[in-house]
Amino acid sequence: MKQDRNKLMVAFPSCLRNDVQAVLNLIPQTSELTYTPDFSEVISCGETLYIPERIYYDEPSSTLIDTLPFNQQKILHTLYTRHHNGFVREAKVKEIIRFANEDIWIIPYLIKLVGEYVIEILQVFKENLYLIDFEKIKVFLSENAKFYQTIESRVISYWDCYYRHRYPKKEDYVGFDILSHFHA
Repeated sequence: MKQDRNKLMVAFPSCLRNDVQAVLNLIPQTSELTYTPDFSEVISCGETLYIPERIYYDEPSSTLIDTLPFNQQKILHTLYTRHHNGFVREAKVKEIIRFANEDIWIIPYLIKLVGEYVIEILQVFKENLYLIDFEKIKVFLSENAKFYQTIESRVISYWDCYYRHRYPKKEDYVGFDILSHFHA
């Protein structure tokens, strides 16, 4: 039995409902498991959003993506920051990070990536962090303290498990560098 992709509607603010539905309708469903049942609950745009831990949808073709209205392209790229393939997540961060100031619903997706183990994604985030208004990050983090604690814990855990040998000093690991920026 295939999962209902409409459950992903709550991953975005309700004001985007029509655009999100259009994006979800064009995503190919090629397997039984299309997203994990785990979601992160965050407050953004005055609403509770439920961001999926991972999605397993194949990517639509770039030709198809290019035909979408710009707002739908941003929604699709943002959703695919949750893709199971780290290369896809990295590419999507590059696509959306510059829009986080105008579409603050993107910020939780970006912050969620900080708590992941793929160092290349963290480096892309850090290199482009200057594009996001720090006040918008600060507001998001203050409204989502529990979520942020989870992100901090994951940074520590992934450093300890995968990167401690390469970065014996925590402050040399990009994840801690990003967290120190948030604490500034």
